[in-house]
Amino acid sequence: MSPKWCNEGETSVGNVYLKGQARPAGFYLGLYKNVTEPPEDAVVADLTEPVGNGYARIKLEDADWTELATKGVFENIQKIFEAVGGTWGVVYGYFVTTMLTGTTGLMINCEQFSDGPYTVNDGWTVKPKAKVTIT
Repeated sequence: MSPKWCNEGETSVGNVYLKGQARPAGFYLGLYKNVTEPPEDAVVADLTEPVGNGYARIKLEDADWTELATKGVFENIQKIFEAVGGTWGVVYGYFVTTMLTGTTGLMINCEQFSDGPYTVNDGWTVKPKAKVTIT
């Protein structure tokens, strides 16, 4: 599988680059527990994230993005999510949003793990690399 742009992410790119609107202040990586990959029109409120036991979205720093050899494919450095004090259950993929918490951020993109899902028990980690393909 490859990362999929969501409608809100595509609209955000158009608003920033074509209409000159302000860029979102930050981008954050989260995990989702939905069994099927969210559709293109999904919003953050459609996702079920792990709750508690050390789970929190991780900020994606601008300097951590690299364009790969394939032009238009950008990848962030590997991030580490660790369950602490309990389990998260089964996680199926990651998403990128514009808010650290809550459901009001823009849903930029998502990807279902090609080698998952992962059952995350206490002390276990998930190590995704956020990727964006611009075609």
